[in-house]
Amino acid sequence: MSSRDPAAAFANVEQAEFLSQLAPTWLEFEDQLEQVGGPPGELAMARLELLPGQRVVDLGCGSGRTTLELAARVGPGGEAVGVDISAGMLARARERAARSGTGNVEFVYADVQVHELGEARFDAAYSRFGVMFFADPVAAFANIRKALRPGAVLSFVCWQSVFDNEWMLIPGAAVAGVTGSLPPMPGPDEPGPFSLADPGRVHAVLDAAGFGSVTVAPHADYVVISEDQIPEAARASVRVGGIRDALRDADDHTHQRALAAIEEALRARVQDGEVRASRGVLLVTGSA
Repeated sequence: MSSRDPAAAFANVEQAEFLSQLAPTWLEFEDQLEQVGGPPGELAMARLELLPGQRVVDLGCGSGRTTLELAARVGPGGEAVGVDISAGMLARARERAARSGTGNVEFVYADVQVHELGEARFDAAYSRFGVMFFADPVAAFANIRKALRPGAVLSFVCWQSVFDNEWMLIPGAAVAGVTGSLPPMPGPDEPGPFSLADPGRVHAVLDAAGFGSVTVAPHADYVVISEDQIPEAARASVRVGGIRDALRDADDHTHQRALAAIEEALRARVQDGEVRASRGVLLVTGSA
């Protein structure tokens, strides 16, 4: 297992700094966040139809769960390479790989937008909510395409708009009732969770990056939160994402009010012992 030369260039410096600060909190709430991101990620992975012996790159691999699953699907004889811009997340990924005894996996600390991933090295590229944060998405996807052999498949999942994702919208609206303003939101063309929410923009970016046979399939289902998980879900909400930024300068009293408001909003949605909040994603594929 290797890591990037610390002197190598990062294009997405702001995102790298943000994620290094966020990594400890993300890892603390990893199991809860897996409930949100895991199922859509499985749908995107299935679209790759991986075979033993293939090489696959995991873009924005985070703590390595997806990379290890990819490694299992291409073993024996294949290889999975996870790339991420957060050293803290990769440390957890390497620990996870060591504990599981997975040998056909490598983790690289690098910026996918500019890192030399290798010429026609991979049979497939995958990402679970890791490709929405590029400063220059066309350049990033062009770099990814260069690393894929001709005909290789790219498959990723990204978020639809916040209005298609009640699991984010409900806590955000609850906090806005406390602070008087909605959590900050990047513009539609700026790096952020919703930068690829418009299917038209996804097509334009991937076309410009040289991908063919692009498909963008909306998928909607629900995040299910049991009634006893509500306090934990509320704590995760205030520590991750836009709400975290909205409360960055808030005092302890405001934090407690925001937490209570989220819990109250979720409890108001309980039916048969659980909250069902909409989750809307785009499942995207393209051919190199």
